[in-house]
Amino acid sequence: MESRKKQIKFLIFILICVLLYSTWTVYGKPELSNDDFIRFHVIANSNSKEDQQLKLKVKDEILAKINSELVLETMAQDLADYQASNADLTQGMNEKGDKTQVSLDLEQSRNYIQENIIEIEEKAEEIIKENGYDYTVKAELGVKWIPEKRYGDVVFPAGNYEALNITIGEGKGENWWCVLFPPLCLIGAEENIDEKTTQNTYTEDQIRMVKETYQDAMLDKKYKPLLEERDNPVTLKLKFKTLEIIGE
Repeated sequence: MESRKKQIKFLIFILICVLLYSTWTVYGKPELSNDDFIRFHVIANSNSKEDQQLKLKVKDEILAKINSELVLETMAQDLADYQASNADLTQGMNEKGDKTQVSLDLEQSRNYIQENIIEIEEKAEEIIKENGYDYTVKAELGVKWIPEKRYGDVVFPAGNYEALNITIGEGKGENWWCVLFPPLCLIGAEENIDEKTTQNTYTEDQIRMVKETYQDAMLDKKYKPLLEERDNPVTLKLKFKTLEIIGE
């Protein structure tokens, strides 16, 4: 009985240590965690050449849709916030003549996906039908276990990540993936915005603001490890959730 009490006390002690460690890593050090990302995966119906090509077409047009809408919706929200001061976000100037900056963060990106998940799914279905296929599509945003994957010269360790997943048909093929936030797979794509999606409403000022917004989102100090120049691939040292630490 005495031995069992000691075991329970020891387990409680270990649990407290883990909780204190997790709190310290969250509040004491501004390091990256798995909660700092939204990933984007497009899973092909199969590994046939045709299905893999279809997967890439879906990827290209969904990214074009996101490029066409995400920052514009953020701009619209910020514009509403600035209306009281008569700020002009389209021109990037406020009433005092100072430059205003549209901010894009993880929560805004998540809200955009959640509010447009049905439209994203319908867009994918439209692309598939236009290419002569009748596969079903499932678009969902959620936390999933993802194995270790390399993105450029950065390796993301295996673990639970929030991701926008688009599954085509049976979803038995290899997937294409990128990092949607921070906007690694959107940077550099703002000049190739889908005109059909935007209905030719993108002005030069808006394209400039999209580019600046993506770049500013990447300048957050927590994402610095993603931008560092290096000669060899490096594995990110992410802080995972408390339950995952206990599990390990």
